[in-house]
Amino acid sequence: MQSEEEGAMLVGVCATLRRWDDPAIPAMIAKSGISWIRSDYYWKAFEREKGIYQLPDIYSKWIDRAHAVGLNQVAIFNGSNALYAPDIYDPDAYAQAAAAFAKATAGKVQVIEIMNEPANFGFTKHYGGSWNGYDERLEQQQDWVEQYLILLNKAAKAIKEVNPNVKVIGLGSVSPVNIRQIRMGVAPEVDGIVDHPYSFRFPAEVIPFNDSPEIQRRDGIVVADKAGSFASLIDNYRQVSDEFDGPPELWLTEWGWPTYHEAEPGKFMYPPVTARTQAKYTVRRLYECLGLGVDATFIYAFRDNRENPYHAESNFGLVRPNLEPKPVLKVVERFIVDTEGYRPLLEDAAVAVTVFPKANRPDEYPIVWDGAKLQALGKVLVYKFSVSDGSTAIALWSATRASEELAHMMADVEIEMPTSVETITVQDSMTGEERALRFEKHGGRIMLSNLSLPDYPIILNLQSQ
Repeated sequence: MQSEEEGAMLVGVCATLRRWDDPAIPAMIAKSGISWIRSDYYWKAFEREKGIYQLPDIYSKWIDRAHAVGLNQVAIFNGSNALYAPDIYDPDAYAQAAAAFAKATAGKVQVIEIMNEPANFGFTKHYGGSWNGYDERLEQQQDWVEQYLILLNKAAKAIKEVNPNVKVIGLGSVSPVNIRQIRMGVAPEVDGIVDHPYSFRFPAEVIPFNDSPEIQRRDGIVVADKAGSFASLIDNYRQVSDEFDGPPELWLTEWGWPTYHEAEPGKFMYPPVTARTQAKYTVRRLYECLGLGVDATFIYAFRDNRENPYHAESNFGLVRPNLEPKPVLKVVERFIVDTEGYRPLLEDAAVAVTVFPKANRPDEYPIVWDGAKLQALGKVLVYKFSVSDGSTAIALWSATRASEELAHMMADVEIEMPTSVETITVQDSMTGEERALRFEKHGGRIMLSNLSLPDYPIILNLQSQ
């Protein structure tokens, strides 16, 4: 099972309790090596009479089953409660109920997430407003943004009073809303920022919030660079949170790619990827999260929601409805095993990697998203890690659209390190195959010629004397 050492990135999956409650699933997740699950628990089910708090039997069984097999749990305390109409999101009532939930689940639930995607579910319907919390015509923030922040801060304080050992994480709307709320002031009792960085119709390294006139006009705020890179979003979260005394941790509690076919009419927000492409993009996102020092990352979801090959939302799973694994599950299992003891070398200039591609791979299918043109980064990404055995690991891949049409990119790679390297092996993150690499030394530099760089990570392991 995944290590819980200090500083290790936590890897989890979303387990949608309300849609499938199979007692075999917690054990199957634990057997895979994944050690965290995220499920939602509804306020209205926990408090059916004012001031009377009780876990429904289905909730207790699910929590106990997960705990019994050693899974750590993120519990979303979710939804509204009609008992408090007309203010069905009464922040004081919610805070009291959340505290009671934290007390009832102490020792079995390690993290409580304050609602799921308030921008999409409930808050905007109740208080009015749009998913990005911004009125483009009036050029002003919408009221619901502050209302959620009030609820989050009150809930975090109440939870910590009764269960100081549980972590509280929140925000969880789209990135522009989250950044606004951090600037407004998040209570110190909130341990982590929640974001759901779905790439939608883009590869894993791109999110649809680039620094463009169109997106700035839509959201009234900039959260990423001109390419819309995932890495720039993570950097921005850190900078803003440091500046405004925001939460110290970053929890990405939902993201993924669905394996489906575009047959039903409607707006296709998600790409209909193949099972192999799902595996490629997932392992790319995992290595980038690890390389950027993300605290926790959760794949949506463990299991497909239902048998419908034409519906995107039903096909995000690592396994199918009958629990048959997709290729992505094996890749995730391998990632967890292979990266045991990895720590990102975020600021270590002593290990320098320079890539010289033989030919560029620009995106031939850029997409216009809300008026802004976005495309795959089309370059080689590099992330460096120290390993607990004293070696250095380097993950590299071609950040292009996944494709089986073209041969892998070729590049020369130059590595500078303070220690003498004796052996280099390369491992394929999709297959696990490993082999020794030939290399040349020129002074303090290591040269790798004609290295094959696929559209998923390869990992170089450099062993010194």
